[in-house]
Amino acid sequence: MKKVLIVFGIIIISLELALYFFWYKELEFMKFFVLLGICHLANTAIIFGILTEILPKKKRKLIVNLSLGLAISFFLILYFNSSRIQNWIDDDGILTNGSVVEKKYGAKTSPYVITRFNYNGLNYKSRLTIPDSRKFETIKLGDSVLIKFVREYPNMNRTEKLLK
Repeated sequence: MKKVLIVFGIIIISLELALYFFWYKELEFMKFFVLLGICHLANTAIIFGILTEILPKKKRKLIVNLSLGLAISFFLILYFNSSRIQNWIDDDGILTNGSVVEKKYGAKTSPYVITRFNYNGLNYKSRLTIPDSRKFETIKLGDSVLIKFVREYPNMNRTEKLLK
């Protein structure tokens, strides 16, 4: 049984790596993330099966370690996915003008503005954090901003800066 689990583990790890390095531009954003999560959970189950056969007496410690490893690896996937999206916006992003539509004070965050831009007849929103409260007070509704977004997914965007 251990050999079968190892073979399945190698196959799924190969699929996960291929998905991450080669197919991420071919699949839609959510399809990519769901498939990556399914591969990751399958790998965790396979590793759990292999370790259960190797270490049957230490199951409690094994479950704690696997849970911790799963949580850490899930956060690593989120981190790498968000940096991949930011790199995609940097490399293939389109610059457009938008306007400030709302000013907000966060309860535990710096003040921020909600911006809006139009692409292909649809309105999209973005957000810009302003750490300096004096600068935040000088911003008016309707001020122009520069927004960078990905053509295929305009919801993946970033407000670059305020235009004066």
